[in-house]
Amino acid sequence: MTRYIGILSGKGGVGKTTSSINLGSALNYFDKDVTIVDGNLTTPNIGLHLGVPIVPIHLHHVLRGENHINESVYLHPAGMKIVPASLSLNDMKTTRPDRLPYVLGSLNGTTDFVIIDGPAGLGKEALAAIASSEEVIIVTNPELPAITDALKTVKYCEELGRKVIGIVLTRTKPDNLDISLKNIETILEKPVIGIIPEDKSVREALTRKDAVVYTHPKSKASVAYKMLAAGLIGRKYEPEVSEDSWLFKVLKKIRLR
Repeated sequence: MTRYIGILSGKGGVGKTTSSINLGSALNYFDKDVTIVDGNLTTPNIGLHLGVPIVPIHLHHVLRGENHINESVYLHPAGMKIVPASLSLNDMKTTRPDRLPYVLGSLNGTTDFVIIDGPAGLGKEALAAIASSEEVIIVTNPELPAITDALKTVKYCEELGRKVIGIVLTRTKPDNLDISLKNIETILEKPVIGIIPEDKSVREALTRKDAVVYTHPKSKASVAYKMLAAGLIGRKYEPEVSEDSWLFKVLKKIRLR
């Protein structure tokens, strides 16, 4: 049975696309078949992040009924499969976001996970991404504006009857958690299931057009994404970081709850 997981955020620039790619890559690391879909139909980034900005058949073709969804699936060298969207302004104007749940439904049974990288905000495209998902992960930074927007997204998903699995905090540092972990969970009324540290390896991976899970497998960010993936599938994973580090202590705290 295919699991459809939407990766959403109320605010842009919080690391949602990076998290979609690396969660998918981490699940693939655990031998899961993963398809990452660029559900950001206006400003898609999956193809840009992974070095395939232009492809013969993309998601916009599928949404217009010109091609089947299976024709828009591409195998990335790292192992996961991706469904890129078009960068064309004309394609953006003629697309039908409301068809997204229908076309993605055809992927059921062809893959273990469909990871949907949704757009920021709560517009029509976000609604389509949520409607296409059975479960949702909210990505945010530990800052008040981002947390406030994340709360709106949590409530919106719940109104639409989607299960919010939890919260992933990105770009964290030991000295800049503007809001404590406990307070974030209290505000959002959801558990924090992943903490991704600020890590230059993520930027280096972007330069290399690949996931940090593969370019820097022992980096702090890579370890954190593997921990997140392991938690989703109930797998045991021992983090490859020093037990004296703040990241190990925080990840262990999350795992033991």
